[in-house]
Amino acid sequence: MPLFSASIPFDKSQIEQAIFQLEQQTSAELRVYIEPHLQNAPILDRTLQIFDELGMKQTQLRNAVLIYIAYKDHQCSVLGDEGIHQFVGNEFWHQTHTAMVAEFKQGKHTEAVLVAIHLIGAKLAKYFPIQPDDINELPNEVIING
Repeated sequence: MPLFSASIPFDKSQIEQAIFQLEQQTSAELRVYIEPHLQNAPILDRTLQIFDELGMKQTQLRNAVLIYIAYKDHQCSVLGDEGIHQFVGNEFWHQTHTAMVAEFKQGKHTEAVLVAIHLIGAKLAKYFPIQPDDINELPNEVIING
């Protein structure tokens, strides 16, 4: 298991590999955004801001999902665009958030993200299976701000 940096307790390459694998099974898009602090905003406001800044509403089927983490503030959020939300509803996002928090409480930062990617990936593959002409609409790179 790779050693984590003292300042960023996430294995970026492992998370990016999980995103790549997820996107082999679905036409949907997933982004992960990690930063130390919420930037003086409530968690939902900050998540919506990042969702907009990353152009996640621009996917053709409105099926993008953002995992947002402010690790020093001990906050995380999962936000899906209207295309996927219409199928899974609030309960799914709550369950995914709860699963992440359980891993974070054990100090398993990377695993928290991987659990969320796995749960989200299963839903995305079900409702938005990969298509032969699929294009990657958003980068798979994990964004670490700060």
